[in-house]
Amino acid sequence: MSDLTRRLDAARGRHPILEHPFYVAWAEGRLTLEDLRFYATQYWRQVEAFPGYLSSLAERLPPGRARATVEENLGDEVGDDHPGLWLDFASAVGAHEEQVRTSLPEPETTGCVDDFGSAARSGSVAYALGMLYGYEAQTPAVAKTKVTGLREHYGVDGPALDYFKLHGELDVEHAAGLAGAIDTVADDEVARADAEAGAEAGAAAVWKLLDGVARVRNIGC
Repeated sequence: MSDLTRRLDAARGRHPILEHPFYVAWAEGRLTLEDLRFYATQYWRQVEAFPGYLSSLAERLPPGRARATVEENLGDEVGDDHPGLWLDFASAVGAHEEQVRTSLPEPETTGCVDDFGSAARSGSVAYALGMLYGYEAQTPAVAKTKVTGLREHYGVDGPALDYFKLHGELDVEHAAGLAGAIDTVADDEVARADAEAGAEAGAAAVWKLLDGVARVRNIGC
């Protein structure tokens, strides 16, 4: 592990997503199906927007390792139909597709999507890649915890778990690829600091989305 990757991990660790009160309640079986339905409608906005973040960033990158990494990530998102897999999960907890697609995002959800989108479109390349890393490096552990919780506490199994199973494995590769890509573009201390700030911001943006879900559903934060 490079020194820069250690810095990125320390930065994202300031917002350990798995320790958010909403996800703690999920793991402990304290959520209701209505809580999960509402979560499904809010997190959908991040799932729906994620390919756009990758596309915007890839267009700004010159040919090379970083661009190839982002384009491979985008190919996985589109090829595996991650939005469709999310809708399968939502349906299993009682949130049907039309409800998910038409539900209004909470301000915290909009803030999360705006933060990622703005970084991908106009932030420094190092910062934008750092944001993606700060998010995707935490996803595997979060996804595995969700699968266990859904099976053990909420009676959800089968294809409804495929989104989380996939991310529990795929984002291990994505995070490693992003760490390598950041190493290639962060070639001075200014860029390394940008990447570090991005890693913290990516984790913080997702934490913010979860804050909104917890606020509406009255899950203690």
